[in-house]
Amino acid sequence: MRPRARRQESSTMIRGGHSLHIGGTLLPALVALTVALLACAGPALAEKTDIVYLRNGDRVTCEIKKLERGRLKVSTDSMSTVYIEWKDILRLSSKALYIVEMESGTRFEGILADTGRDGELVLRHEGQEQLVSMAAVVWVDPLKLDANRIKRWDGSVSAGFDSSKANSDTSLTASFDARRRAEDFQLNFNGSIYSRSQDGAEDSLRANFGTVYRGLLEDRWYWAALGAVERNDELGMDLRTLGGGGYGRFLVQTGRSLWSATGGLVVVNEQRAGDEPAETNLEGLLNTEYEFFTYDTPKTTLTTSLTVFPSITDAGRVRADLEIGLRRELVTDLFIELSVYDSYDSRPPEDGTGNDYGIVTSLGYTF
Repeated sequence: MRPRARRQESSTMIRGGHSLHIGGTLLPALVALTVALLACAGPALAEKTDIVYLRNGDRVTCEIKKLERGRLKVSTDSMSTVYIEWKDILRLSSKALYIVEMESGTRFEGILADTGRDGELVLRHEGQEQLVSMAAVVWVDPLKLDANRIKRWDGSVSAGFDSSKANSDTSLTASFDARRRAEDFQLNFNGSIYSRSQDGAEDSLRANFGTVYRGLLEDRWYWAALGAVERNDELGMDLRTLGGGGYGRFLVQTGRSLWSATGGLVVVNEQRAGDEPAETNLEGLLNTEYEFFTYDTPKTTLTTSLTVFPSITDAGRVRADLEIGLRRELVTDLFIELSVYDSYDSRPPEDGTGNDYGIVTSLGYTF
């Protein structure tokens, strides 16, 4: 009878006169840990193979992140994240899958193939090809979402302060906005606070926070859901909350401008200053927004928004909000902004006025 071979229980590694004993159950765990670490590091260590050809003759090897608002965001090994104006690009290529949206609102998906001809792009997917003009492309995004979702948000924060010694007039303002664009939706958050104090007068506070979700449909149409919380001491409004929805369309969508129009209904609850009881009303919603952006030095952005709320249950009452903002970049990501606002109420509370308006100057940072 042949003796049964004894199973090897462990292995020993000798380094510099010291032995490292690895048990039979520990070695597979170390192998699994190594594989997991390599898998996590894979995306970071992956070779960047996308190519962008510029009008000045340069060629950038990179990873294409996205195109939005006329700028292509790319990641490079030597220069980290770089933004390139879309109009300065002759052609590009990538083996990754992307969603591409045209000015008309039509969306395609596929790899970005180089045609060899300036100003043209071929999208290849599942054996089919679609030739598009780069001049008509307004948005490009990877088909596969990044693991780090926060990197897919864009926005800004700003603050301003003003003081007058003559009457101890002090004002403070702060605001933020954040937006997220995906294949089939847009999500926006924004908020602002304006506080003013003056000798011989009551302190005044104007604050509003809101969000808008747009579900993107064909031919630049969308459905919208929105909500907001507001306070305005000048108008005699302690708290106003609203929520509702509607239907709208991007009337213009290019690499330099966006113009949208939305119509719908909102339910509004108002808690007015003083002893007046809270009221809930149904109001119509009519909104138009326009944005113009240019990235020639200095970068400039102009935004306008007009919203009208004709009341349905409180016949004859009309509210309106107008906001205009002009932003100029001072240095990279740092900007100065001049904003004008006007809030109107045809039937304000007894302790409020029918109109609140102002001009605000602030410094901010984009991300």
